[in-house]
Amino acid sequence: MDNDSWIRDNIPGASQLADWFDYWPLFHDAEVTELHFDRSGTSWLKVHTWHTSNETISSHFITNKHVVVTFKLQDIQELELNEFNGTNVIYWLKLNPVEQGIELQMEPCMGVFGRIVARQLEIEFLPGKPVDRDGIATSQIQ
Repeated sequence: MDNDSWIRDNIPGASQLADWFDYWPLFHDAEVTELHFDRSGTSWLKVHTWHTSNETISSHFITNKHVVVTFKLQDIQELELNEFNGTNVIYWLKLNPVEQGIELQMEPCMGVFGRIVARQLEIEFLPGKPVDRDGIATSQIQ
């Protein structure tokens, strides 16, 4: 079984996200918008990602299917994160089965990178770009 199949079959919400995109996203150039840790409850990581088409306008690839993905983490076992700041763009995000549960890995482009291992992980997503409390878009990605 390949890793994409394992993700779809074993992580609640993953199959729905893959269906929305028509593939499992790589989270290439995605932006980590929020981190929340709770030692006795649900922790989460929010990531803004999108589909990048092969079409360009003024030498820029056209993006669509913008979505904010929330990785909900229960019972964190290991945590190694570095360089969280005002701009947190990741090169990719991977989910892997490990002995303690599920490992979430982020490779950096600019800003945060590292790994989180949790006993349980589930995925929720909200189509659209991230917004602040006043409803104003916070992403620089067009």
